[in-house]
Amino acid sequence: HGSSGAQEAHDFLSGLGELLGSAMGGLIDARPSKVKGGAWWTLASSLSLMLIAGTIYGFGAWSPALRDAYSMDQDTLDLLAVASHIGNYVVVDSGMLTAKFGTVFGMCLGCAYACIGYTFLWFSLSIVPGQVPTALLVAACWLFGHGCGTIDNAVMTQALADFKDYRGYATGCIKAYFGLATATVSIIYEAVFRPDKSNFLLFLGIYSAVAGVSLVPVVAKTKGLVDEASRTVERKFRILAFGLMSFAIYFFVIQILRDMISSTGWMIILVSVGVGMASLFLLPIRKRRRRINDDTSEEDVAKWSEISRFTEQAVSVAANPPREVTGLQMLTYVDFWMFMFVCVIAQGCGLALLSNAAQILPALSGKEMDSVQTPFVAAIAVFNSLARLCFGMLSELLRGKVPRSWFLVAAVCFITIGFAVLRLGGEAMVWKGALLIGFGYGGLWGVQPAMVSELFGLSDFSFKYSCSAAAAAVGSLIFNEGFAGPIFEKNVKDRPEFPNCYDRSCFDQTFVIAASCGIPAIIVAVMLAIKTHWVYAAPPPEENESASDEEDEATTDSNESTDHE
Repeated sequence: HGSSGAQEAHDFLSGLGELLGSAMGGLIDARPSKVKGGAWWTLASSLSLMLIAGTIYGFGAWSPALRDAYSMDQDTLDLLAVASHIGNYVVVDSGMLTAKFGTVFGMCLGCAYACIGYTFLWFSLSIVPGQVPTALLVAACWLFGHGCGTIDNAVMTQALADFKDYRGYATGCIKAYFGLATATVSIIYEAVFRPDKSNFLLFLGIYSAVAGVSLVPVVAKTKGLVDEASRTVERKFRILAFGLMSFAIYFFVIQILRDMISSTGWMIILVSVGVGMASLFLLPIRKRRRRINDDTSEEDVAKWSEISRFTEQAVSVAANPPREVTGLQMLTYVDFWMFMFVCVIAQGCGLALLSNAAQILPALSGKEMDSVQTPFVAAIAVFNSLARLCFGMLSELLRGKVPRSWFLVAAVCFITIGFAVLRLGGEAMVWKGALLIGFGYGGLWGVQPAMVSELFGLSDFSFKYSCSAAAAAVGSLIFNEGFAGPIFEKNVKDRPEFPNCYDRSCFDQTFVIAASCGIPAIIVAVMLAIKTHWVYAAPPPEENESASDEEDEATTDSNESTDHE
């Protein structure tokens, strides 16, 4: 704003942003559902759809069959994995379509993408094995990954609209369920399909279609702003969080004991998981209210009056966040690029660990570790899922006391310290360092969607969220494909145990780079938390009503003037 040229450029981008926002549909019209408990029906259906989105991390379960059928080298297999992850994280196109046509359209689109991608891979493996060009296999992997990312984008957009006053709870629970999806799919494979990987691909394609046909209409019918008392909503989220935490521990124990489980045992486990998934649809159940009559005490009358007052406030949809900008306008804010810088480094480093965990353990241990690789990877996955839940729930419980942006700082600190522990510690510190990184990476996803909505508003949220999610793709290309992969290949080729590596030299440089990059990421995250403190310090809408409109405009304008490039 220091010159007329800069002001003109800003005005142009703002105008273009308003035009784009108008084209994409702007703010979701979150009205109370016409169905009792509608928001909870939507959440339960959305969580079931997230099982599809979570299959993105199940690539390792079926990819060996594709590798064998097509005699692929490791580089080609890595290319398929990268294509699926780029499809998953770069969903700006789907974000724009969801913003324009709605979340139901986005969910349908995501299910269709996943169905086509998985079914084509099954066709390539079972019907015409070894005959499909690599380019088409890459496209299929990109397509199912894009479906997973599109579903995640639409589900998060709808959830934050339905539970806009409970964004941390909604984000934490949805992302935690997403983290558990891989374990759930693994149990389905072990119980029903093992060792038939080709039919497992067909199952993934069919499930994507069936879920889209059966669950998306439920969302379309029931979506709407939650209309229950705050205490009731928080109680239900805590029950859901407890259930997710219990299943995370349950899955961890299953992974440790998997070699001891019989086929009958796997079927029993599958049934228990099915019961757990079905129990999500108990969330819409409400306590039956007593009628207020002449025998009702004054205390009870006051209680029901308070509930009624809260409900009226909740369904008014009058909340005005401190900052509400369009998707393109968001790109003109320094805050956004600071946020992206932090996410690129933190998520890139986290994905580097997750992608190489099975190789890191033997490399730092100095010997073959096949017997504990599965528990090691499972433990990281459990800590990843628990962190999503803990960061989302705690950031909401402490709302008004601790800005959510400080949880971003904490997540980056966990990741940085974890890599430092891996580099400086011995064999005994491998588990501790890896679990710190897994916990920090999960924590990022526990607060990222909610932060985007709070820093830049809910209008065009699907587009905004898709822009922020691209940080993971960029980070993975830099830290996993750019650093971890080449460093491993350089050091392993002369090792006697090639293609395995039982020496820490295969990863030490990667650990140093990740820990070193984590330091500026922490600094920028702290700067962002300080810079955006005013967003979280703003009083809720009810408290703002007594303030004059002129005072509100002056406060917002004075803060906004420092936030644009």
